[in-house]
Amino acid sequence: MTPFAPSGTLRAHGYRVLWSCAEGFLKAANACLYLAVGLLRPDDLRTASQLRWRHFGTPAVDDVEVGLDAWERRLYGDVLRAADRVLLVACGAGRDLVALRELGYDVTGLEPTPELVNLARELVARRGLNVAVCAGFIETWNLDDNYDVVIFSSGCYSFVPQAASRVATLARIKTHLAPEGRIVITYLEFRQQSSLSIALMRASAGVANSGWRPERGDCFSRDHLARRVLRYEHAFRPGDVARECADAGLRVVRDEGMGSGLRCTVAVV
Repeated sequence: MTPFAPSGTLRAHGYRVLWSCAEGFLKAANACLYLAVGLLRPDDLRTASQLRWRHFGTPAVDDVEVGLDAWERRLYGDVLRAADRVLLVACGAGRDLVALRELGYDVTGLEPTPELVNLARELVARRGLNVAVCAGFIETWNLDDNYDVVIFSSGCYSFVPQAASRVATLARIKTHLAPEGRIVITYLEFRQQSSLSIALMRASAGVANSGWRPERGDCFSRDHLARRVLRYEHAFRPGDVARECADAGLRVVRDEGMGSGLRCTVAVV
């Protein structure tokens, strides 16, 4: 296909030059972003995550009336049992938390962003529901009870940095699963990633001694809702989540696509 250009020789030449400059500046900007990633320490990643979800999730409180998505209703209908005690990881402002409770499940919410914890607590109080909403990251939260099912809410497993941390978290959850307990993990599928982006992040993290090593699948982008906050996601290649489950002593019994680049794995002891 012939590239577009405006009519007139001088206009067309100027257009091509400026377009090439714009593309070059964009690549340079992305390189600076990847180098900036390496300056972040693990605690900085958590703080950035809280800021990102505070800006993203606070307006979503009105979405609670939407309830569960179609794939969530189907999945939970297959996996959950009437008497199950459920821990919902990253419950946000309470959309799926309220929906699960109103379906009759004994559910506890866990959310790392303080503003969303408050919104979820206000929501369940207005609905007159008996639901505990706890504050904390699943990686470090004190699991002091046993559950039949632990659900990582829509895509949130992809927001836990570092494979070793995810495996350790799954192994810790495993010790708090009741007999025949299940872990439901939704995550983002890997599509494409520049090897240069990983190389730049690793080089910067090594020079800065940041205390972590960027991994293949770690994706960072600018967050349009929060100034100077990097949006982190980890995209998983086929078999990655199953391997992490196996490393944690879990067995995958179900894995399927949910659409829009989202997959779900169900694991048991």
